[in-house]
Formats: sequence, structure tokens, C-alpha cells
Amino acid sequence: MGIRKLFSNQPTTKPNRSVEESAALRRSAESLKRRIKGAREYDVISEPEAKLKDIKGAVTESWILGSEYDNALRLEKELILQFKGKCLEEAIPGKIVSNEHGDCYSIADECVSKFKKVDYDESRRLIISDLKLIPGIGPIREQTLKEQGYMTIEDLKNHPIWQKPAREFLKMIDAKEVGPTQNWLWRRLPKSHPLVHYLAGFCKDEDLAVIDIETLGLSERPIVLLGIAKPGEKRICTSQFLLRDISDEIGAIWEFISHLEAGSSLITFNGRSFDIPYIRQRLAYYGMEASLSNPHFDILHFTRRALGSRLSDCRLDTVEKYLSIKRDINIPSALVPQFYDTYLKTRNVGPLVAIVEHNKQDLITLTSLFSRLYEEWNL
Repeated sequence: MGIRKLFSNQPTTKPNRSVEESAALRRSAESLKRRIKGAREYDVISEPEAKLKDIKGAVTESWILGSEYDNALRLEKELILQFKGKCLEEAIPGKIVSNEHGDCYSIADECVSKFKKVDYDESRRLIISDLKLIPGIGPIREQTLKEQGYMTIEDLKNHPIWQKPAREFLKMIDAKEVGPTQNWLWRRLPKSHPLVHYLAGFCKDEDLAVIDIETLGLSERPIVLLGIAKPGEKRICTSQFLLRDISDEIGAIWEFISHLEAGSSLITFNGRSFDIPYIRQRLAYYGMEASLSNPHFDILHFTRRALGSRLSDCRLDTVEKYLSIKRDINIPSALVPQFYDTYLKTRNVGPLVAIVEHNKQDLITLTSLFSRLYEEWNL
């Protein structure tokens, strides 16, 4: 059933929780609130201190510049004043959605798309030109074979030694089997290799899903927002699933999973190490599971390879500055827990506006970065 695999031992209709179960869930939610209150997984440092830090290749934001922190606090105060007395629907247009595991707040939007990727023919041409993708063929043997006239894997179809693996590989890529082809490439190439990026040419635009989550910490704390972007030729459609309270988490996660098609290929930034494992961890917390083994293009790997030598670090906001991408509302990812905690304590929806906009801009930036990286490869 692909990504929308049924959860184990879960009913297909919305359960009627007993009074005891509801009370237990409330107690759990209150306990989580107490745990996140005052929790801080970052250091605020000055710009001179930042220059002294060895932050090359950094991804997780264990530090925030003092200026960024001050700007974020000012923004939080401004949003609290601006949205005082307003309800969630007034501040962030959306609707409450329900599924068999709970409720959450769903936000849908779209914007102009500049998303581009290579086509299938170009991707296939580049991939089959690398003979080293066939097990047993290394750089020296590849050079020898090309000197003998075997310029592509297709030329190896009649080779006395390599014809069987060559035909197996060609059958797979001609069928546009993205997952198996990606696994094949990963066995022969680094995950940052341009050919892994070019594999996206095998996907239709509608089969790509850019995903990003916002959490209350780096592990074992609730996810408060899950976002999906579907990039198209002219428009990018975003869907975000927000927690109105901690008890909405499982409903939001299930709504997110329900919006991922079985044939989707995921695009993330550090998602192989963070987003996907984190979602699985939270599902396990609720005693549930789902298949999230879709083909996955983690563009952090490509970014490090293509731009790492030109950037002070590989945080997404650093990449945005390099690409001249500006945000109207911006908060560091590390401050999402603080903004959400302010919302929980005050019930003022202003801080949620910043979190939702931050997540939406992350999704849009990832579509731009994914396209831009094709300009960096020299194949």
C-alpha cells in the first residue's frame, strides 16, 4: 500500500476513547508541556564568537547569532500585539480536519513556481554513461572498456562478461523504477553524487513531495507542524498540518502521511537523518507504524558537495543568503519551540503565524535549491 500503509492494530474508524483514555492523554499532554517549558537546545553567541567557531558543514542549529535572537524576540512581541484577541482562523486561514486518529488544523496555499528539473532522456543519458555503476567495473576497467568502444552501459548488453548486469540495470531504468535505481546508485556512488540528483528526472513533477517538519526539540518531543509542497511547472501547492495543542499530534502526523501518495519521491534537507526518523519515532511513541521508505532526495548531501566550499556552513538560512532568498517573516528553527511554548502559555496565535510562515518558506526554498543545484554540476 506504499506510504499509506495501515498502522498495525489500528481501527479504520475514529475510536471512541474511554474517559480513562482521554484523561491519560490529557495528563500526557500536560507532562509534555512541562518538559518543553524552558527547554533550550541552543546557545546565543555574538558575531565575533561565530567567526571563531568551527562550523563548517553545520546543519543542526546548536547556536544562534545574538542579532538573530534579538530580532526574533522583537518579532514575537509584535505578533502577540498584532493578533491579540484573534482566533486561529483569522490569523491563519485554514480548517480543522479529522481522521481516524484525531484532529489537526490544515492550511493549504499555493505560490508561483520556479521549479525545474532535468528530463528523463537527459538523466538516462548521463547515468548510462557511467560504466562504474555495473558491479565489478572500477575506474581502470571502465577506461579499458571505453577504449574498446563500450561507451555506455547500453553498449555492454552484448559484452561476454558484463551483459547480464548491464541488461538488468537497463531494464530497471527503462521502466523508470526510481526506488530500485536509487538503491543501485547508492551501492556504487556517494549519496552526494550528481547522478543521484539527476535520477529525479525519472519522476513526474506530481510524484515529487518536498517535506519539512517543525519540532519542540531534537528528539523525543512532539512535532508541532508538518509541511508538504508539491512543485509543479507553474505553481507550488503547500499543505501544512498544525497542532492546536499537543494532543493533536497523532492526528496531524496521520493527515500528513495520508497526503503522501504511494509513488511519491521525497525531497528534504537532512530528512534522511532527521525528519523521517523523527516521524517514525513519534509514531512509535503512539504504538503505531507506517511505511516511509519512499525514494528520497536529501539535498543536504548535494548542497555540501556543490556549495560547501563557498559557504561558512550548510544551514538552510546560510544557503538562502547565498541564493539571495529573503523572508518576510523569519525566525531561526531553534526558536520554534520557544514560539510554540509562548502560544501554549498565552493562547495568542501570533507566534504560530511565524512558525507556519517559517515552515512554508523552508518548503519553497527547498524547491528552489533543488532546481538550482543542477546548474552546479559539471558532467
